[in-house]
Amino acid sequence: MQKKRIIISFVTIAFAVIIISLTFGKEIMVGKQPSLFSFTLIHFAGYLFFILLPVETIVPYYQAVGHNGFYLVIIAVSTGVIAQVLNFLLGRLISSDVINNLIGQKQYHKAEYHIQKYGSWAVFIFNLLPLASAVLSFVAGVVKFSLRKQIIYSFLGLLIKYVVMVYVGTQFLD
Repeated sequence: MQKKRIIISFVTIAFAVIIISLTFGKEIMVGKQPSLFSFTLIHFAGYLFFILLPVETIVPYYQAVGHNGFYLVIIAVSTGVIAQVLNFLLGRLISSDVINNLIGQKQYHKAEYHIQKYGSWAVFIFNLLPLASAVLSFVAGVVKFSLRKQIIYSFLGLLIKYVVMVYVGTQFLD
């Protein structure tokens, strides 16, 4: 079982590196400004529960190179919500044995505890702060949390987080 987890981890890391290399990395290597397409791909991938990239860190960079903050917020929120809905739906489909292999029993129980105890607030806070909201959305699907609440509270948390980030970034760029 430990061997499977290591293999899954390496495949996940390889997938993340490939996505970043083929988009963001390629644009930098040829001297181009990073595109909104690369932002979209990296951000979407970062919200999938099995990749877990710190995608909040790329928002200030893309804003600094001249991309409109409004578009960054729209893309960040929409890709984050779409990826989390996919995580949620996968959580509904996958058995507990597979879950233990993918994210580990400890992380699963921690996320499950937060959902059971705090429900919508947990989803909101995990999306508002740079926490493992992707894992939480996956576990929310497993424990049959409301998809409607998952979408609403993810959207609200992500929207506030990215609006504040872009606003603060604008203050430093002006």
